[in-house]
Amino acid sequence: MLNAISLFRDNIKEIRRLEGLFNYISTTIVTPLPLEDILRSQHVYAVSAFDKLMHDLIRKGMVEVYLGKRAATKKYSAEGISLEIHKSLMEAQKNPLPPAEIIFEQALFNKFKQASFQEPLKVAEGLSYVWDEAQKWQKISGSMGMDEATVKTTLKLIVDRRNSIVHEADINPSTNLKFQIIQADCITTTNFIEKCGLEIANLVK
Repeated sequence: MLNAISLFRDNIKEIRRLEGLFNYISTTIVTPLPLEDILRSQHVYAVSAFDKLMHDLIRKGMVEVYLGKRAATKKYSAEGISLEIHKSLMEAQKNPLPPAEIIFEQALFNKFKQASFQEPLKVAEGLSYVWDEAQKWQKISGSMGMDEATVKTTLKLIVDRRNSIVHEADINPSTNLKFQIIQADCITTTNFIEKCGLEIANLVK
């Protein structure tokens, strides 16, 4: 868990370096390039860092359950595994090279690699594998010092904008022009993502 949090912090630091890059180019270099794309990259990377953190917390938390270091949740206990994975885990009990927990973690990685833990509902569903809290977003928003509706709506809007950038070139279908993006909004987004991610990590670690 601590490694996941440390990696998230490092990813946020890397994202903030894009702020410096934007400031440097916009104030010292005359260029016809669309500098707003640097801001769009910052927005996308912020959501990516959050998604990566959720994946790591869920996967590593499930491994801790497997090892008996964390209590199993209802969702964890109800999850099935293939007979092939079960066979590999049984064989690892006799010949622990690789150890069974490595096999288990790789199976989880393969299971979740196509999943997205960005939207509030998906985040709550994913965290249910390692956190048996019925009111997850109430707890998260309380830790953030914000109300639940604001936190969930803010995250959803951030993810929606990320999807617009990634899947639709951030183009307004009504005008065929790119949506406006400003640095202040990207800074606010990065700060929110960092705070939300760290509070979730602190609650489930």
